[in-house]
Amino acid sequence: MKRIISSIFILISMMLTAQNPYFEISKQMEIYNDVLKKLATNYIDDINIGDMMQKNTKRMLNGLDRFTTFYDEQGILNQKMRQEGHFGGLGINIHYKDSLILVTDIFKDSPAAEKLKIGDEIWAIDGKKVADLSAKVASNLLKGSAGSEVELTVKRNGKTLNLKVKRADIKLDAVTGTYLDGDIGYIRFVKFNKLAARQVKKALLDLKNQGAKKLIIDARGNPGGLLNEVIKIVNFFIPKGKVVVTTKGRFDKYNRTYMTRNPSIDEEIPIVILVNNHSASASEILSGSLQDYDRAVIIGDTTYGKGLVQRTNKLKYGTYMKQTISKYYIPSGRLIQKIDYWHRDKNGKPLLMRDNLPEKDYKTTNGRTVHNLGGVVPDIELKTEVNKSLIKDLINKGILFDYATWYYYTQPQPKNITDFRLTDKDFDNLIKFMNDRQLFPKSDAEKILKKAKERALKEQQAASVIKGYKQLEKEYKQQNINILKKYKTYILSELSKDLINRYFQKDGLTQYKINHDKVIQKAKEILNNPEQYHKILGKQKK
Repeated sequence: MKRIISSIFILISMMLTAQNPYFEISKQMEIYNDVLKKLATNYIDDINIGDMMQKNTKRMLNGLDRFTTFYDEQGILNQKMRQEGHFGGLGINIHYKDSLILVTDIFKDSPAAEKLKIGDEIWAIDGKKVADLSAKVASNLLKGSAGSEVELTVKRNGKTLNLKVKRADIKLDAVTGTYLDGDIGYIRFVKFNKLAARQVKKALLDLKNQGAKKLIIDARGNPGGLLNEVIKIVNFFIPKGKVVVTTKGRFDKYNRTYMTRNPSIDEEIPIVILVNNHSASASEILSGSLQDYDRAVIIGDTTYGKGLVQRTNKLKYGTYMKQTISKYYIPSGRLIQKIDYWHRDKNGKPLLMRDNLPEKDYKTTNGRTVHNLGGVVPDIELKTEVNKSLIKDLINKGILFDYATWYYYTQPQPKNITDFRLTDKDFDNLIKFMNDRQLFPKSDAEKILKKAKERALKEQQAASVIKGYKQLEKEYKQQNINILKKYKTYILSELSKDLINRYFQKDGLTQYKINHDKVIQKAKEILNNPEQYHKILGKQKK
């Protein structure tokens, strides 16, 4: 009898444990704490417990979706800075490369605009060598309260400079460029921080006052941001009381429908929104909701596909966790999320969300069929991103950037934007630049070949074998040059934009894009053909 009662007790305990996840949490934390204590008191060497636990926490969250993250105090300050839209600093964008900081962009009217140039290499900050600092620490040293001064050791075009730069309150503009081309207004829109709706509204009204009767909103590369800001911006173009986005999660408290709250600014102005596969989150709500209401024509590449909503929770000791709490759906009912982090293949790789959704036709207000394929599929698809890994490497590894820096200091400066043209000779110089500095990106096959050749040399294999490897290397190189030639127009276009930004800053770059960017040219073509514009949206011209 005692054995039966004991078995029943164990069974009940197991059932209670299964129904109570907090018991499992408590159990695993006790085990984890025991492991840490044993390591701290008995391990052969000193252990940085704080660093170990932070890494483990981040590793644990990495097993979920990529947007659920842990922040220490500095991390949450950086996030707040991005959301607030201002910070104390120099006004530069930077890239940490080869133990130095590379200045990749400079904000207009910032302290850096007076002292620094794009392409400058920062080697020391207030006497501290960048090589001895982590990228995070070096970046934080550049920030500081407005009015404070920082001393930089900078290398520019082979010369070493010691510069003192006074920090200021730097505004992170959401709108980085506007332009009026005939009766078409253009707004370059790069983030959804707390300045976003205010700056987009000002840009819209200013352009209308100058005579704009049509509008291009360029949201390419816009990674998103604050949900409330996108609700306001959508509201500029559709009336009060319309659904913009609905969030649905595991818990009812996170299920919510967001609607426009105010009278619109302009419900008639024809709009084209430009997107690419780096337009994400709030950018997808903007483009997707206006597409669903047939309020704008979307042109470009399919967007990133981030349809997940995060909420930041305060933890102990000034730390925070941003966790995914729901998914968002735009007015037609489409889920924009592309990657399904909750269903994975046998190798642990996440599947595509569309593979686990029921097949269904989604309709816009005018009855057009739109698709739930992950991201917003444009009405007119123009692939602006080159998929060849070699071309991506030119940009991602900074090879084009380095060539632009060389060009800036060795070639005559153009008198105006109209006169600026890159030629076939400039392309040939790029190939020579890469050859001289051995900058050609290597494919996986080339890396294997290089190791095989090095092994053959080490083992003193036959000269014919070595010669064979060298011939293959030569053929791979020529193949890469042929690929570059195939994409010459695209490469020269990217180079041109970099150089125009250096010569004529952001205003000049906006003007250049209006006249040379193929996606913008297509947008202008659609806006200047009202019949085609209304046909795309499935409605008759008024």
